[in-house]
Amino acid sequence: KIPFTMATEGGGEPGAGEGEAGGEATLLVSEFPPPPFYYRQASSLTPPEIPIKALERGSKRAAAAAAKAQAEAERIRLEQGGAENNDNTDEILGGVSTKEEEEEGEVVAVFGEIVEDPLLVEVKDNCENPKVIRDEVRRLNKDVVQGFVKLVQELVHRPQDNKKCRDELSHNVFLMLQECNKFREHQSRELLIEVLEKQLEERRKALQELQIEISRSNELLGISD
Repeated sequence: KIPFTMATEGGGEPGAGEGEAGGEATLLVSEFPPPPFYYRQASSLTPPEIPIKALERGSKRAAAAAAKAQAEAERIRLEQGGAENNDNTDEILGGVSTKEEEEEGEVVAVFGEIVEDPLLVEVKDNCENPKVIRDEVRRLNKDVVQGFVKLVQELVHRPQDNKKCRDELSHNVFLMLQECNKFREHQSRELLIEVLEKQLEERRKALQELQIEISRSNELLGISD
């Protein structure tokens, strides 16, 4: 227990003057300790400045190095691809890009590590033609069914030798799921269009009902349009 002293209104100690009416007791010592001394010092301190210029220079250097390495890798790949691919070298490398674009590129540097910036990287739509995805999913689905039938036969006739069949079946299932994931963006857009069309139709119906009610009210009130 924390010791504390009590004082009376007359200023005497407790128990003094038992015949006199004692005053109201007052707590002189707080139960909570005082704040540390560095609290007052912390309020007057200022944090150091963020080295924005140094970060910008490091980001530009890292982006330029990454872009240069990417261009060099692309050039080597085109040189090894033969004369047919070498015709597109200028189009891929883009010789008309400005100096700022070459320095920045599509990457940034975070503590010296080159990473992609989601604000700079363009999202590639892998589902430009949904029919292609649909045909591929159908083909893979047929392969999965055939692989399952083959796996059943392997389990019946050769129960100890079915690893290859299981691997092919799991690989086809993985490819089918991958193709379905490509279709999700297109499917979400179609669902969004359908939802917006339904909302627009409901609003039009509500507007027509409101106009009918307004015309009825005008007829009852004798107000002409």
